[in-house]
Amino acid sequence: MRKVGWIFVLVMVMISSTVVFAYSGAEPIKLPVTFLLTNAGQGTGRKMMEAQFLATKTFKKSLDFISNAEPGRENTFEVDFTDDQGNMVKAVVVAIGSTAKGLGASGITIDDEIARLNKMIEAIKKHNLLLIAIHIEGQVRRGDSANERSIDAIAPFADYILVTKDSNFDGKFTKLSTEKNIPLTILDNQLEIQKIIRIWYENK
Repeated sequence: MRKVGWIFVLVMVMISSTVVFAYSGAEPIKLPVTFLLTNAGQGTGRKMMEAQFLATKTFKKSLDFISNAEPGRENTFEVDFTDDQGNMVKAVVVAIGSTAKGLGASGITIDDEIARLNKMIEAIKKHNLLLIAIHIEGQVRRGDSANERSIDAIAPFADYILVTKDSNFDGKFTKLSTEKNIPLTILDNQLEIQKIIRIWYENK
């Protein structure tokens, strides 16, 4: 009987880890495929999100999404939003966060990066693509000029914003959401990211 009880507890823990979703704010929106996963600020957010997408075994890279760190840097005239088959993507998911190491590895300054982001935003508007802004790395990617400029270059133009609670510690994203009427979902922590990815996948 005791063994049966422990099995029941284990099953309930497994269910809660996949079903319970700790967040506040707007309901997660639909994420259409194919989408482009990219970054703003040359931080590690894109790689983190790519790893999360792949870990859930839901969206498949090259089939459901493409990952490109620097769309708009390839040439000075046009930003490439096509997938591996040459079709236009339907959405752009931008992981925001800047590091000096990332900028240095790309051989650019934050001014160069902001210029690229401005061009990317103009292209997103031109092609009428859904823009999702994500900030999941918390206070470590907030406060300094490079990170705040990266946020300001993307988030005000988003159709939907997803952040973790510690990324929104000062209420910046809440204020932006209210002023610009942008749906905002605030995750309790990074552990919730895979859950929202599964919701996106189920509703795509």
